[in-house]
Parts: sequence; C-alpha cells; structure tokens
Amino acid sequence: MDDEIKSKHPRAILNELKWKEGMDINECTIEYIHRGLPGNTKTIPGEYVKEIGHSFFTLFPDTMIPYHRILQIKYKGKTIYTKAEKLLIFNVHGKNSEKG
Repeated sequence: MDDEIKSKHPRAILNELKWKEGMDINECTIEYIHRGLPGNTKTIPGEYVKEIGHSFFTLFPDTMIPYHRILQIKYKGKTIYTKAEKLLIFNVHGKNSEKG
C-alpha cells in the first residue's frame, strides 16, 4: 500500500484519494472558503464529497464548491495540500477576503 499522494492540484488529489488503492477519501478533511461563516471558511469530512467534477466538487445533497475555493486538504491528519494564496487579509469591514 502506497500512502503517498503524488498529485498537486485539489481535483487530482481528491480523485487520487477516492480511486487509488489503499487510499480512502473518507479519511480526509477539506477546508474551503465559505462566505458568511465566522472566518469565512468551513471544514468538512471527505465522506461529504458526493461527486468530483471538472470544475467543482459536489457535497451531499447538492452543494457545488469550485476547486479554487479549497484552502487545505488533510489526509489522516497530515496536510497534503495548502493553497498558495491561503493567507487571508481583513478588509475595512472586518471580514476576511482572499488575497491575490
């Protein structure tokens, strides 16, 4: 069993976790930009991923999240992806906004 993730992009990483022998998407967590929540981020378990599409992934029941909103993916507690622009800055209203 090879536990090493070879992919570098969120869509490819999620596909690898779902389809690669010895991997389990249910053992990952995904942090993404979710406007309106405190901190404007949300973390969900991999078991919530219903479908991995071309431009977005779908959560149960039918929430579509574009890949560019993914900030971090962890597998078995280890960070395997961090978005380069993960640094968030506060605007004048005290809300987070993505830098870049």
